Order: sequence, then C-alpha cells, then structure tokens
Amino acid sequence: MKKGQAAGAAVLVAIIAGLLIGFIVMISPEDRADILGEDLSTTTDSGTNSATSTDNNLAQATVTSNLLRKSPGRIDYLEQNEVEHPLPVVNIFTKTETEVIAEKSSAYAKKSLFSEEPDTFRFSLQDWEKAENILFAFDVREASGRVKINLNKENIFNGELKLSAAPLRLPKGLLKADNELTFVLSSPGAAFWSTNTLTLENLKIVADVTDVEAQSSTQVFLVSETERNNLEKTTLRFQPDCLYNEVGPLQIVLNGQKIYDAVPDCDLAFVPIELSPGLVNKGENQIQFKTERGVYLLSHVLILSQLQEVQFPTYYFELSYDQFKEIKANKAKMRAKVEFVDSTNSKAGFLEYNGFKEHFDTRQVSLTLDLSEDTVQGTNAVKIVPRRTIEIREIRMDLVR
Repeated sequence: MKKGQAAGAAVLVAIIAGLLIGFIVMISPEDRADILGEDLSTTTDSGTNSATSTDNNLAQATVTSNLLRKSPGRIDYLEQNEVEHPLPVVNIFTKTETEVIAEKSSAYAKKSLFSEEPDTFRFSLQDWEKAENILFAFDVREASGRVKINLNKENIFNGELKLSAAPLRLPKGLLKADNELTFVLSSPGAAFWSTNTLTLENLKIVADVTDVEAQSSTQVFLVSETERNNLEKTTLRFQPDCLYNEVGPLQIVLNGQKIYDAVPDCDLAFVPIELSPGLVNKGENQIQFKTERGVYLLSHVLILSQLQEVQFPTYYFELSYDQFKEIKANKAKMRAKVEFVDSTNSKAGFLEYNGFKEHFDTRQVSLTLDLSEDTVQGTNAVKIVPRRTIEIREIRMDLVR
C-alpha cells in the first residue's frame, strides 16, 4: 500500500514538472528571462554577441549634436571697390550745306480776257523737316500784270514781279513731302485786247540741309553680376571739346533713359554726371551721345562704378561648459561641414572661426574641417570669406562624440 502511494506521488511530480517546462517554453523570451532571472542580452551565440557589440560601438562613435545649420547662398567676392569702364573717343557732329533740292528750266503762264494758261513747278522734299531757309529762286525773263504764286494751294506771293526779283522764302509750315508751286496771272482788265504773260527761267528750290548721319554715337559696356549686385554709385565722366556758341545741347541716354541734356562747359577739364544705380543693367548696357547742332569731341569717356563693401556672413552658436570639457578631454570633436552648390568650379577662400583662419581650395561638392583646437566655451563665431564668388548650399557645425 505504501509502495502504491509513493508511485502515485512520483507520477504527480512528473506531471507538474512537465507542465512547468511546457509553460516556460511557450511564454515569450522576455517573460521567460524574468522568471529565470536571466539577462536577455546575454546569449550563448558568440557571433550574435559580437555583432551586437560592434553595432553599439559604431552608434556611439557617430553620435553628433548639431549646434549650427545655415544656408548662406551666394557670397560675392570683390578684388577692388571701384570698377572702371573706359569708352572710346566720341565724335558727333552735324553738317549743314546749301543744296539745290529741285530744278526746272522754265515756266510760262498767260492770261487774256477769254483764256488762261497757268503753269506749275512740282518738287519733292523728303527730308523737309531737316531743311532750313528753303527758298524759291528764279530769273524773270518777262512779266506783265499781277502774278500770283501759290504753294500747295496757299498763296505766298501776289504782286508784280520785277526783272531783278529776289528769291521767295517758302514757309516751312506749308511744305510736305510732295509740293506744287502754281503760277497764275491776273486779267488784263480794260485792255481786253492784250494778254498778260509770265516767263521764268532757271527755277530752283534751294535749302540749307543738315546731314545728321554722324549726329549720334552709341557705345556698349558690360557689367558683371557681382558688380551690379554690389553697386553703390555710378559716375559718367568725359572731357568735351566744342565751341560753346556753335553747338546745340548734348544729349546722353543710358539704356533708353535720358541722363543729360545741356550744353556742357567746353573749357571744363572733366564733366562728371552722377547716375542712378538703378539705370545700370547686369550684362550689356548701351549709352548714346547725340547733338542737333555743331561738333562735339568727347575724350577720356569713363563709366566709374563704386562698390559697397561686401559684408561676409557671420554665424554664432553657443557651447556649454560640459561640451567644451568633452572637446578638451578629446572625447568629442568640433567639425564644420560646408556643402557647395556645384562640384566643378574651384572654390577657394578661408573659414574664419573665432579669429583663426582655416584655408580651403577645393573642387569637391563638400568640405569638412576639424575646428576643435579653436573652439571656446560660450559664444563661438564662424565666417566664410571667399577668394572668388561662390554659392554655398549649407554650413553646419557639429559636435561629434
């Protein structure tokens, strides 16, 4: 009987142990580790242990704290604060000469009591606006009775013509491109049996015509993007050679805008004209010199651009006492990373950090510098000073542990 009880107890213990083992196998690894008092990170697989340790070390080696992140964009570089644009000598003039515009060998008109025979003299004057002192010259061979001379149907003479008649001045307001002079005689009146006649010879239209082909001169000068972006003041200078009483106003037009319209002092060594920087374009600029009368010789023509001082961007960030201690203990590094826009052009200059300069000259798209030695506790300042115009996408300062 006692043997039977002992055997039953052993079976019961075996059943309970089996249930416990099955329960432990079926539950999650985290719960099983808690029940057994094991460290989950500890495993018998040495390969897995080593990989986990390596990953942890790598993560610890690349931990960074970003202290500054900026996008400077374009940073201009100027070698000088003035840019000169010399222009060639400008020689503009107008030439006025007396010219015969039209001719006719003769004109004949008559008028009797019962018949009339007028005559006409047609002529063209295409540039009549540029003509002055327009005269009708002729020789009187025969003239009887009162003579009427009409210009484009408007009467300009009504009277008797003498053999030594002076030329007639043609009113400019009546002229146009195509013109007509008409000769008409008065009736003989009471002497009805007679006929009034007019015979003119060597008919000429004479005028003072101004040649304006050389009255203007256009010059071109180029302005770079860097110069235009930093333009503070622009001045035009020239030395005029002219005769004050024989010239008309000098007109100067820059990019379609009139900047000067006056008779300059012909004895002045240099005539300075200050221009609005807004009139200057990036790239091509056109400047025109023009006069309506006389001769101008402009020498030492110069466009002078005065540039404002370029303010290079400076950025600031704070470094705590603990962070500074890490750097000095060589547990962390202060690194600057500069990302450029292109990877082809040369980028040269220096990065000024807390008064210390780190030079760079690269064609790469990015630049990394270790600035740990020059780092200070508290406020730190970093400035980018290029040796040529560059474009920077981003600059960042990182504390790398």
